[in-house]
Amino acid sequence: MGDPARPRPAADAAPSLADKIDFLFRTVYPAGRGPYSYEEASVEIERVTGEKVSHNTLWKLRTGRADNPTKRLIEALAAFFGVSPAYFFHDETAADVNDQIELLALLRDNGVRRTHLRAFFSLSAEAREMVGDLIESTARLERRRPRAADGADGDGEPVG
Repeated sequence: MGDPARPRPAADAAPSLADKIDFLFRTVYPAGRGPYSYEEASVEIERVTGEKVSHNTLWKLRTGRADNPTKRLIEALAAFFGVSPAYFFHDETAADVNDQIELLALLRDNGVRRTHLRAFFSLSAEAREMVGDLIESTARLERRRPRAADGADGDGEPVG
């Protein structure tokens, strides 16, 4: 998570380099685990790109205590997180990429697999709309059904 001592920017303020790096750390990581630690990121950045970066440097960049990394380090961060280096310099690019990353994280966190997406996009537009409607109605039903702490529904029957 980001540094709680660092104030968050106003909603309409352009995100800082630290905000962008913090977002990537909080959001981009493999399924089945949590975000990378600074130490893990440091090791992986070197493995993936050959660029050496200390965990302390990553911490400083993420918390805004440093804000002028080298071009090579920006390229290494971009390669590690799977974004274009332009992400760090152009707010419009960053906003577009953030939307894509949030969608991918949502899919990752909810167990949606590539095969599910491939099947979905092979459907006709009408069939995709029907699947979307089915998902929305199922979600509405799930929100209305009370859940017990033990995972059973209101009648004592297991959910799922």
